[in-house]
Amino acid sequence: MNQRDMRGGNYAAELQSPETYRDRRRRLAERVGSGTVVLWGAGDDRGYGDVGTFRQGSSFFYLTGVELPNAVAVLRPEEGGDLLFLPPRNPNIERWTGPKWGPGEEAAAAFGFDEVLSTEATETVIDARRRPVPGLEGRLHGWLAEPGAVLWTELPAVSSGAELPPTHRFVAKLRDRLPTFEVRDLGEHLTALRLVKDDGEIGLMRRAMAATIEGHRRAARSVSPGVSEGAVDGAVYAAFRESGAEGLSFPTIVGSGYNATTLHYDQNAGTCRDGELVVVDIGARYGYYCGDLTRSYPVNGRFSKRQREIYELVLEAHDRAAEAIRPGITMSELRKIAFGVIEGSDLRDTEGEPLGQYFIHGLGHFLGLDAHDPGGDEVVLEPGMVITNEPGIYLPEEELGVRIENDFVVTADGGENLSAELPTSISDVEEMMRQE
Repeated sequence: MNQRDMRGGNYAAELQSPETYRDRRRRLAERVGSGTVVLWGAGDDRGYGDVGTFRQGSSFFYLTGVELPNAVAVLRPEEGGDLLFLPPRNPNIERWTGPKWGPGEEAAAAFGFDEVLSTEATETVIDARRRPVPGLEGRLHGWLAEPGAVLWTELPAVSSGAELPPTHRFVAKLRDRLPTFEVRDLGEHLTALRLVKDDGEIGLMRRAMAATIEGHRRAARSVSPGVSEGAVDGAVYAAFRESGAEGLSFPTIVGSGYNATTLHYDQNAGTCRDGELVVVDIGARYGYYCGDLTRSYPVNGRFSKRQREIYELVLEAHDRAAEAIRPGITMSELRKIAFGVIEGSDLRDTEGEPLGQYFIHGLGHFLGLDAHDPGGDEVVLEPGMVITNEPGIYLPEEELGVRIENDFVVTADGGENLSAELPTSISDVEEMMRQE
C-alpha cells in the first residue's frame, strides 16, 4: 500500500512537504518560548456504515499537514520535541472508512514528527514483565504536574449559552485534577503566522483560483431565462471537480432577482428570470486553500440601463479600492475608499437618497485555509497577506443586487489580483455569457 493512500482519506488535492509544516511548528514554538503546546485535530467518530466527509481543522492542518481524524499534536519547545498522537488502528473500522496511519516510526517519518505515539494507554513487555505505557492524557498529566507548567492551546471564545467544545471540556477536566498549571490561548500566535502566506500557500491559492474562475465561466454560460439557480450551482460544482479541486470553500451562492439582495442566500432554489441580475458567489478549495470570487450576470445576457449604472458604480468602487491595496493600509481604510465612491455618486434609490446605505458589509476579509481567515479590519496589511475586495449594492425594493469580488495578494509595492483573468467589464461579462 502506498504512503499517499494511508494519509487518512486523501481529502486535500495537494499537500506541501512535511518540512514546511515542521518549520511552521518551529516558528510557533519560538513565539511561545516554553510550556506545552497542544493542538487538537478535528474529531471523527464514524463507525460501520456511517457516511460523511472528514475535514481537518484549519490551524491543525496548517501546522501538521495531517488529515487523520482524532489526531493531537504536542510541542515541547524547551525539550525541542514534536510529537503526534494518533488513535491505534482499527482494521474493522478501516474496512468502512479507509486505511489510516497509526502510531509508530513509519508514521513519524511520513509526517515529519520526532515521534508518533498512541492517544490510548497501552502496555509493553520489558524483562518479561508488563509495563504500562501512558497515552495522551497520562503524558499530559505528567507534563502539567511540573512546577510552573503552562498549557498552550486554541481557546476560541464561546457564547454564554453555547455548549463548550471538546477542547474546552478536556482542559477543564485536566484543571479539576491539576489546578496549578496555567492555560494560555494560542490564537494570537496562530493568527500572526497564518496571516502571511508562504510561496507554497500562494501556489495552492492560485490553483484554487483557477478552479473558481472555471466555475464562473461555466456559470456565465449556464445562466439564461428559466434556468434554475440549482442548475447553475451544479454547473459550478462540476467545474470545480473537473479542475481538480477537492470541494467548496463555502456553500455556493446563486441568487437571482430579489435573492441577489440577500448577502448569504444559499438555498439556490429559485429560477433565473428574464430581466433580472443573478449574483454568483463561489469558491473552490484546493489543497485546503480557498478561492472566493463573485460576479453579477444579467439573466438574458444584456445589462439594462439601471443594472448597468449600478454595476459600473460597484466596479468603480472595486477598482478604486484595488488601486489602494498596499502594505501599511487596513481593510477599514480600503472600505472607506469604496464607500466614498458609492456614497458620492449621483445615482439615487427610489426615494432619491444616496446609495451608500446599500453597501451593507465590509469591503472584504482575509482568505486562506478558511474563506474567512483570521484577521480583522484594523490589521495592517503586509506582503504575503491575501484579501478579498468585494463591494456591493443591494436594493431590495428594486429586486436588484450587484457584487463584484476579486482576491488579492499584497505585494511589496501594491496588490496582485489573483483572479485578473476573470472579466469584470460589462462588455467582457456579456461576451463571456455568449461563449460556447
